[in-house]
Amino acid sequence: MIIDAHTHMFHEHSLEQLSRLGGTWAKKKVAALWHKAKTKPALVNVQERLGFLDRNGIDLQIVTPPHFMYSTRMPDDIATHLLAVRAINEGMGKLMEASKGKLIAAGTVPLENYEKYGRHEMQHAVKALGLKAVSIASHWYGKPLDSPEFMGFWEDAVALDLPVFIHPADPVAFTGRPYEAQYDLAHNFGWPFETILTLSRLVFSGVIERHPDLKIISHHLGGGIPFFWGRIEETYTLEKQESLIGRVVQSPLHDLFSRIYYDTAVGGNPSAIKCAYDIFGADKLVFATDAPFGPGSGEMRLAQYPKVIESLGLPEIETNKILADNAKKIFNL
Repeated sequence: MIIDAHTHMFHEHSLEQLSRLGGTWAKKKVAALWHKAKTKPALVNVQERLGFLDRNGIDLQIVTPPHFMYSTRMPDDIATHLLAVRAINEGMGKLMEASKGKLIAAGTVPLENYEKYGRHEMQHAVKALGLKAVSIASHWYGKPLDSPEFMGFWEDAVALDLPVFIHPADPVAFTGRPYEAQYDLAHNFGWPFETILTLSRLVFSGVIERHPDLKIISHHLGGGIPFFWGRIEETYTLEKQESLIGRVVQSPLHDLFSRIYYDTAVGGNPSAIKCAYDIFGADKLVFATDAPFGPGSGEMRLAQYPKVIESLGLPEIETNKILADNAKKIFNL
C-alpha cells in the first residue's frame, strides 16, 4: 500500500464560492489557482487527480489547500476573512466526497484571534466537514508559531487528535535580505530554512515538550534538520542551553525533534531521505510527493518517488512504515 501523505489541491467547483465570499483577496487567489491549473489540471480537477493515483499505484492521498491560499495576508476585515476560511474548508470537504474517500483532506484555520474565531472554525472543520488535519504556514504574518497567543491552537490540536501540517512561507518582506527574492532563492532555499526556524522554535520554546501527543508533519524533511543534526547537538549542549535558549530543556533534544514527522518530498533525493532515516528512523518518515507541483503536470513524482523509497534497501517492515503505515497511524485511517 502507498499513501501520499502531503499534496496540494482545491475543488474547482468551490472556486466560485471562494471568489464570491472572500472579496478582492479571494479573487486574486482564485485567479492564481486557475493560472496554475492550466498546466497542472490535477490541482483542481478530481478526476484528473484520481487518474494520477490509479495509473501509479497510489492508494490514498492526503490533500491540503495550496499554501498561498492561507500563508499570505488574508482580508483584514475579520468577517470576510472568516468567510474565506470557511469557503476553503468546505471546498476541501467536497474533495473527499467527490473522490469517494481516495483523497483525505486537510483544511486551514485562522490563527489571529484564535480564541475568538479560530477555535470555532477548527471544530467546524473537523466535526461538521470531516477534515482529517489542518495546514498552517510557518509563521502568521511574521508572528512565530510559538507565540503565546497561539497556545490555544496547539492545545486544541492535541485534544482533537488533529495532525498539523506546517508549510513554509516567504518572509513578510525581503527588506532584510532583498537578494533572497531573486532567482527563486526564497522558494528553493528560504523555505527549508523557514521550516528549520519554525520547528526549532517549537522545540526550544517548550511547545513540543508540553504536548507529547501533538502530531506535526513538517515539509521537505524538516527543511534540512537531519542534515544539520550534528551541528544542532554541538551548539545546544546542556552547558549552553541556559544562555542560548533561556532555560535548560528537560528532555534530550533528539527525543523532542523525534516527536515531529518528516515528509519525504525533497526532489527525489535518496541520500537526503537516508540521512533523515539515519537520524530519526523509519517511524518518523512519511512518504510525500508534494503533487501536483514539480516537473510537468506533477504526475512524474507519483511514478518515481515510491521507487526512491524502495531503492534505499531498508527492511520491508520499515519501507512499509514510510510508504503507508505511519500515515495510517497519524491520520487514524
